[in-house]
Amino acid sequence: MKKLKALVTALVSAGCVLATAPAKAELSPNVVVDGVYEGIQHIHGYQATPKLVWNVSRGQRGGCGVIPGSHYCKLNHTVYITQQDIRMAYQHGDAALAYIVAHEYAHAMQIAHRFMPRTITASELQADCLAGIYLGAIPNLTFDQRDIQEIATFAYRIGDYASWSQHHHGTPAQRVKAVAVGMKASVNGKGLQGLSACRAY
Repeated sequence: MKKLKALVTALVSAGCVLATAPAKAELSPNVVVDGVYEGIQHIHGYQATPKLVWNVSRGQRGGCGVIPGSHYCKLNHTVYITQQDIRMAYQHGDAALAYIVAHEYAHAMQIAHRFMPRTITASELQADCLAGIYLGAIPNLTFDQRDIQEIATFAYRIGDYASWSQHHHGTPAQRVKAVAVGMKASVNGKGLQGLSACRAY
């Protein structure tokens, strides 16, 4: 718990400059998904925009076969967000869902702009970093400390320690740090100018 608290504190510090509005009531999933998706499209000048299919169930079929969870499918350039992941995100808060959407959109941009890292772990951590960039750069989107804590605790939760697996997505600490790096770079680099911070992954 001490480690998690320190990581949350680090992410709050990285994103505190974004916290310019008082805490708000939780937004509904459709408002979060639509707002974040529209915001990232705007950031990218509405180029290479992936299709969005959300509120689907795991086990349904998508462009890449059976949907195992929220993911980006490069075969049909589509982002899928599952009902199960939406529910899990809201155990932390609406900002956690914003992070999921930004993370999956990041995977689409890795493919579209050809800067996909060689390993799955590096790709996932880079997508976390890019998600931090996006969340910090979306116009008219602000975060208070509660929002940032929601993102941090969710990123920590979905980390794993299976470093031996080719599907290893990064440890809890690595995932929180990657989002923090992105948020900090978004602030210091004024939006997408901070993208170079994510190329290290």
